[in-house]
Amino acid sequence: MKSTFFTSAAVILSVGVAVSLTGCGAAGTAEAVDAGYPAKTVKFLMPYAAGGPSDVTSRAMAQCLSQGLGGTFVVENQSSGAGAVAMQQLASAKPDGYTVGLSTNGPMVLNPMFNELPYSMDDFTAIGTMAKIPTMFAVGKDSPFKDAESLFQAAQENPGTISMGVPGATSSLAIELKKLQQDFDIEFAVVPTSGSAELITNLLGGHIDAVFINDHKDVAAHVKDGGFVPLAAASQERSKTYADLPTMEELGYEGFFTDSVYGLFGPKGLPDAIVATLESGIEACTQDQEVIDQIGERFVPDTFSNAEETAAVFADMQTRYEPLVG
Repeated sequence: MKSTFFTSAAVILSVGVAVSLTGCGAAGTAEAVDAGYPAKTVKFLMPYAAGGPSDVTSRAMAQCLSQGLGGTFVVENQSSGAGAVAMQQLASAKPDGYTVGLSTNGPMVLNPMFNELPYSMDDFTAIGTMAKIPTMFAVGKDSPFKDAESLFQAAQENPGTISMGVPGATSSLAIELKKLQQDFDIEFAVVPTSGSAELITNLLGGHIDAVFINDHKDVAAHVKDGGFVPLAAASQERSKTYADLPTMEELGYEGFFTDSVYGLFGPKGLPDAIVATLESGIEACTQDQEVIDQIGERFVPDTFSNAEETAAVFADMQTRYEPLVG
């Protein structure tokens, strides 16, 4: 049972181990750390606009960290450049624990692959995973496709004729769909949109045959009212909400899985003790029922992914995506 708890920051400061995306940071243990951390306002950068699931996650976590660690964490939305502006600001910040930020698959991994940017994954320190948004394939209520097998078979037999919407041409879902097409000889007519809102409108309006989409609250609402019909979960585990929905791997598409992972990061060289304090704080927040209710229970993993595990997940994303970009 998840409950509210917090470990003393003073205790955590005495034991921390920092893990960056490139391994254990050399700068961490050599730096003196203020035992009163956080002694001033912590800037919590958010690479997307206000109102979406990542913003809800950031604000719930910032409030929880403020209460638990005794400081003030203030969310700042920096949505320009598909999140690149926030990531550059985070990468350039002093590694003292007073600038942290949420990042996910796109800003952290894909943006530097598609664009000439002054940052890469090597410029950040992973702290922990705050939430995961599962993904799914879905069709509209009047679709002739009643299951995933019939949808994918039609795309195999009629290459380029079945339209599949994705939230952006360079989104992680667009890249994963490319992997599906390459690995299993399935060719959709891919329709990129400006984001999930347009994707939902296009499917409900009958303008596309299917969607590959993040399974957030808006999608769940349309599943509930019958406008969306989910066909397969693209996460490694079955959805908490749709327990009868098979995963892609269960359907035989081995190695095909993706989630939108919301990790907390700091700049490269963040001291070990600061990482440990924030890591413990995030872990406590993911077990706080008020936070869970704000974010959504199915979006908060039952098992916490710490700094090292979060770094490994994002490194694996880069390994998966690199062959597909270009």
